[in-house]
This record gives sequence, C-alpha cells and structure tokens, in this order.
Amino acid sequence: METKKKGKKLWIAIVPICLLLMAGIITVVFRSGVEAEAKNSPIVNAPKGTGSSAALSGAIVPDTTQTINDHKLVAENENYQLYLYESTLSIIVRDKNSGAIMESTVHNDKGLEGTNATWSGFLQSGVVVELQEDTNKLQKKLDLVNSGAKITVNLVKGGFQAKIDYPNYQFGFDMEVLLYDDGSFTASIPEYSIYENSEKQKIGNIYIFPLLGHTYLGEREGYMLIPDGNGALIYLNDKEGRFSAGYSQKVFGSDIGIDESYILSLFWGKYETHNDAEKVLAPIFGMVHTDSELGYLAVIEKGAEEATIWATPNGAYTNYNWTTASFRKSATYVQPTSNSGGSVTKVTDRISYDIQVRYFMVHGKNATYTGLANRYRDYLLEQNELQKSDNSFNIRLDFLGADVENWLLFKKDVTMTTTENIEEIYESLQKQGVVDIISLYKGWQDGGIWDLPVTSFDAGGSIGGNRKLKNLIKSSKEKGIRLYLYQDVMRANPDTSNTTFNTVKKMDKRLYSENTHRDVFEEFVYWTPSKTTSVVNKLVKSFLKNDINQIAFSGISNNLYTYTINDTMRTRQSTRESYEKLISSISEQTDLLLEEPLSCYWKYTDVLIDMPMGDSDYIFTDQSVPFLSMVLKGIIPMYGNYVNFEANKDQYFLKLIETGIFPSFYLTYEDPAKLIYTNSCNIYSSEYRVYRDTIVKYYNELKKADDLIKDSYMIEHEKLDNGLTVVTYNNGVRFYINYSKKDIVMNGITVPAMSYKVGEAE
Repeated sequence: METKKKGKKLWIAIVPICLLLMAGIITVVFRSGVEAEAKNSPIVNAPKGTGSSAALSGAIVPDTTQTINDHKLVAENENYQLYLYESTLSIIVRDKNSGAIMESTVHNDKGLEGTNATWSGFLQSGVVVELQEDTNKLQKKLDLVNSGAKITVNLVKGGFQAKIDYPNYQFGFDMEVLLYDDGSFTASIPEYSIYENSEKQKIGNIYIFPLLGHTYLGEREGYMLIPDGNGALIYLNDKEGRFSAGYSQKVFGSDIGIDESYILSLFWGKYETHNDAEKVLAPIFGMVHTDSELGYLAVIEKGAEEATIWATPNGAYTNYNWTTASFRKSATYVQPTSNSGGSVTKVTDRISYDIQVRYFMVHGKNATYTGLANRYRDYLLEQNELQKSDNSFNIRLDFLGADVENWLLFKKDVTMTTTENIEEIYESLQKQGVVDIISLYKGWQDGGIWDLPVTSFDAGGSIGGNRKLKNLIKSSKEKGIRLYLYQDVMRANPDTSNTTFNTVKKMDKRLYSENTHRDVFEEFVYWTPSKTTSVVNKLVKSFLKNDINQIAFSGISNNLYTYTINDTMRTRQSTRESYEKLISSISEQTDLLLEEPLSCYWKYTDVLIDMPMGDSDYIFTDQSVPFLSMVLKGIIPMYGNYVNFEANKDQYFLKLIETGIFPSFYLTYEDPAKLIYTNSCNIYSSEYRVYRDTIVKYYNELKKADDLIKDSYMIEHEKLDNGLTVVTYNNGVRFYINYSKKDIVMNGITVPAMSYKVGEAE
C-alpha cells in the first residue's frame, strides 16, 4: 500500500515537469519560427526589448520595401527613402545604405500604456496644434487622432502635400513635405494656406513632426543636440524619472513685447531652472542614433523668430526622448485697464509668416554631432549665410573709458582709461611681443558709457577729447592694431535724452523699460527700429566724416521683440528685417563688428565677439559640446567672454584651446574700485597692471597653438573615456586636452594634468 502511494506521488510530480518541458520545446520552436519569419520579412516591428541590441533590431529594415509599419513609400533618392502614413501624417525616413530608420510617431502599444489621451494623441501625430480658445491662458493640444481633424493627401514629385482641416475648431492649413537629392527634406506650412473662421478659436502654436527620431526610455544609444550656448547634448539613456521637464528656449532669445509668462501649455511643468539661459543664436536642433548610425540636423529656414526649441528626456511628460520646434501663431497678453490694478486678457492677431524646417539626414560615420556641425557649416556657406574672413590670431583687449557717478546736483565723470593710457598699454605689450591686437573702446563718448544715444563723434573730454581719440585710432592702425569704437545703438537713457517718442511699447501699450538694478541710471528703454536706423545713420555719417570706419555695435545684434506702434502690432520678424537692413547697409560702409550676433547677421561681420564658451549647465544636459565653434572655426574668428571675470582661469584657458575661440580681456588703467558708485560697479577686476603677465602668457601660448591650424576646420571633437578631450582639424593637427588632475598617456603622448598636447591625426 505504501509503495502504491509513493508511485502515485512520483507520477503526480513527473507529469507537470513533462508538461513544462514540452511547453518549453514548443515555445522554442515557435520563437524560432517567428524570428525566422521576422528576419525574412521587410516589415520590422517597433522595438520590444530594453537593451540596445533589442532596440537596434527594431530600428533596421534590411530590405527595400514599399511599406514599413503601414507607412507607404512616397519618395526616395540615392541614400534615403520617405514613407508616409496618411491618417496621422506620420513619416519614416530609411537609410538605404544600412536599413536604419527614424520614425516620427509612436505606434508601439507598450510605450502608450499609462499615457493619458492628450499625450497619447501627441505621440501618435505628425502635426500637433495648440488651441488658443478665446482668452484662455492654457492652450489645449489638438492632435490628429482625437481632434476630429480631416486630412487630404496628394502625392507630388519628391513627397506629398497635405490639407489639414479642423472642422470642430473652424481652422486649418496646408503642409508640404519634399525629399531632395542632397539628403535633406523640408516640411513647410505657407502662411497663405492658413484660415481661421472663428473669432474665439485660433491657432496658438504648431508642432511639426514633434517625435521625429524619438526613442523609448534607454532602449537606444545616442543623443539630442540642443542649441544652448555653444551647444549641448542630452543622452538617450534612461533618466529614471529624475526630470519633470526638459529644454525649452525661444530661438533668438525671449520676447520682451509679450509677457510670455502668461502663455501656458501642457508642457509647463513644476521644474524651474536656476541658471540664466544662454541665448539661442542659431535656429537648429538635432537627433543622433549612434547605435544605428543615423541622425538629422533640423534647420529652421522660415519662422525662426517665432519658434521655440524643445528637447525632452524620458520621464518628463512621457517615457520618450524627443526634440522638435514649435511655432507661435498667437498668444495672450494682459492689458491693464486702470492704474489701480484692473486688467483684461487679450489675444494677439495671428502672427503672419511662413514655416519651414529643413532636416539634413546624416548616416554612417557622419552620424555624430561633429557630422551635424560639418553639414551645418556647408549649408551656411552654400546659402551665403557665412563669408570667409581673415582668421589670423589676435588677442582682444577692450577698454572702459569713462562712466559717471552721482555728485551733489550733477553727475561726475569717473575716468578709467584715457587715450594716452591706451597708447601706453599698447607700447608696453608690443615691447613684450604682443603685436596682434583687436580692441573695443567702450565709454569713449562724452557723458560716459551709459550716455545714450550717441548720434555724433563726440569724445569725452576726460579721456582726451576728439583730437586725441583720432590720434589714437591713427597710431593704432600704424601699429597694425584694430581699434573699434563700441556703441549700444538700441538702448536709450531717459536721464540723458528725450525718450517721450519713438520708444518700444509692448503689446499692452505700455512702455518697455529695462531695470539695471543700479543707483545712477535705474532703467533704459529701447528705440523703435525706425528710430534706431535714424540714430545709427547719423552716427555713422559723423564717424566717416572724421575718417573713422572701425565700429562695433551691440543691442541690435542680438535682440528681437514684438512691439506696437499706432495700435498696430509689429512682429519679431519685422524687427529682424529692419535691423538686418540697417546692419547690411552699415557693413558696406564700415568695418563693422557685432556683439554676440544672431546667426541671421553672421554674414555682415568679420569677427564674432562674446561667443558663448559652453552651455547653461542645466541638470538634464549630459555634455557640453562646442557645436557652433565646429561650424565657424576657420570661417570667421570668434572671441569669448572676458578672461578676467572667469573664476577658474586654468580651465578657461583649456576651453579656449578646445573651442578654437580667441581670448578677450576687459581692461582699465585705473583701479576698478573707482567704479563702485557707477553703473559699471559690476566690473571688479580689470586693472591692466594686474593682468599684464596673463595677457602675455595667453597671447604666446594661444598664438602658438593657432599657428598650427590657421584657416583649418574643426572636423572632429570627442570626449574619451580616459578623461581626454580630443579635437581634430582637417589639416591633420590634433589637440589632446586633459582637464583632470592626473597625467594621461595616449598614442605615446603624455598629457600632463590640466594641460594639453599637440599630435597628428592617425
């Protein structure tokens, strides 16, 4: 009896094991069959795994096909194919060389799990509109899945045209997408195609292909490129929910004419940055999948003035990494109705402009941020947006002439550097071999640096007057020194000039004033573009009459704004066009320098001053890269911010080597302690005697390094795992830069701690 019981127990135990083994065999056979079928199929599903290898298998379509994930082939060239899914205007771009693809929407159910309807629709749509409903400050997203949008597609040579109507909201527009032989494709929305038939429902913002190149959590390897300062990367690794928001900055800086704190969307999270954002100087962004060697650089060709760049890491809003641009078509602002605090919310008229984004695809070894930089450089040269300049090394030595401080019933000059002082400094440096110098003379005018506007050549008596300043300019030329008279031509000082008329008023009809947080001059206002044109033309005419043609402008070089005049809204595009017309005219008459200019003005200046050295150091960025330096090095000389205000000068010196940017110093002959009661009180370290030896050292070292590269382009930049940063030029010169506290050996070269060495490309 006992034996039977044991046998029964054994049988009960064996049966499940056998069943499990059989199930396993069946599963293996089934999986093998599926994998074999998938391998032979031209349609590859979205990635399901969590590792890079699993993700990569879903990012490759090995064989040419007419359909990928229900997207139909609509255009192709030598290297790329363009696929379209009409119902959501989703596109897929395929690299014909490797089979790698980039998708513009999410069609993986796993990635949509737990996502609300608003974000689910956003992730699945090729175009998204934010609705400006009446004066509601919160703009609702309208996707192509849930909004009731009607889409009509016509295939054309090279791509497609789509008519997008939102019958529930009584507006719509057309979009055209075209693939070109140079490996780029454009997405454009012409202004004439936009219609709005309701007074209460307007287009707030438009997003084009917001998910192009998106990745899920940490499934893929690569990064997003953002135009923060000189450039920065956000890796595609799993951020583990650390961030509630990502990068969001308006192209060409904020708009003082519209209080954008009142323009809300569902993108605004609780996350706030504590760093002052670097200005977006160039309208670009990008995505690179390093595992499949495919990427793109997006260049906003039309509508950049109203665009905002977004780059959102996973965990912020969704589990996806994505980057895009949005285009503002209307916004709310608060209109005061009384001095006692009453106000009403209003909506701007539609901002009229065409939208166009060009996506430059890169593949293979060019699918890196250096590859994107090289492509952007070529594009700017092809479009004549850049002109090759003399790239000879010069050290930039700027001088502050005079400021003023309050004194009894009047303001007293505080003279810091006279023309004779500058002559003495030049002679002292030339004796030590510092002969290649470029200088900006600030505060040369009567009344000091903040006596604005300046409409004529009228040098302050305390710095030497007109005669001595003209002699300084003449003697500097004879020494081969480029001395420029610096002037802010956008701002006006209400304390020193009549600013009742021709000053910028915001959309709420109130005068814009810029608070200085200083005691002498507490605020400045902006001249309108037409008034600025008048001021500048008078000033330049006076300069040329006195044989002065080397001038440097600030203000108009990097500020765009919306404003009102005679109850009419003038857009940022209008401001840019006015400034560009003026800058173009003056550049033809003079040797003109522009302070930290926007990319639309680069072709009008021979030198870029105050070039950002790094990024804003946001907590969600993973690496600072010298993207703009890679674009511009060898084309136009760049000068950084002042060395004397950098806390870590050794590290800053190495950044100059890494970025190819030339050094700048802001100098005074007198002790800057004299400025404590002026508007220039923030200048705390500038005395020439303190910086003389540093200037000589920087000059000798950086000139020696620059002599090795001359007009060469920076073609490769890489931060290695061993701690070195390696920069390669197209003439074969390579810099090994060591920011660490220990020596590093590479390719037989020992690079000391906090130093650099020069080698040759292999």
